[in-house]
Amino acid sequence: MARKIKVGILDNHQSVVDAYVHQLCNIPEIDVVAIMTFGEELGPTLAVQQLDVLLLDICVPESRLSHRPFPIIDIIPKVLDLQAELNILVSTTYLNAGLIRLALKMGASGYILKDDLCANRDLGDVIHAVANGQIYLSQRVHQALIKRCRV
Repeated sequence: MARKIKVGILDNHQSVVDAYVHQLCNIPEIDVVAIMTFGEELGPTLAVQQLDVLLLDICVPESRLSHRPFPIIDIIPKVLDLQAELNILVSTTYLNAGLIRLALKMGASGYILKDDLCANRDLGDVIHAVANGQIYLSQRVHQALIKRCRV
């Protein structure tokens, strides 16, 4: 039996987390091993849990007490220093070409939109692709980058 892909989720929207877990729990080769709600949980979780893929909401609060946004873009390289084999899949509602390029430049392996029906329906395939070193972009994300390049 092949090794399972270990997935962590950092997202403060419970309905999104529930949907991701529901989608992924039906895929035998994927194991959701960590769920985090606040940015402050990321470091301690990575200290004890090796992940293959991190589904990362780009706009989570720092903590329960501080609703200040956690600096996800700045933290991506630090996370990759802790776990070099980790693949980060950004999950967000923000469709901004500059933000997408920055996330990829900082080391993200993919960028999906939370309302992308195709990416969410095929989330297992997206996780597999990212875990195997591919870059995955939601269709609208890809189009936003191409449109921005043409301008």
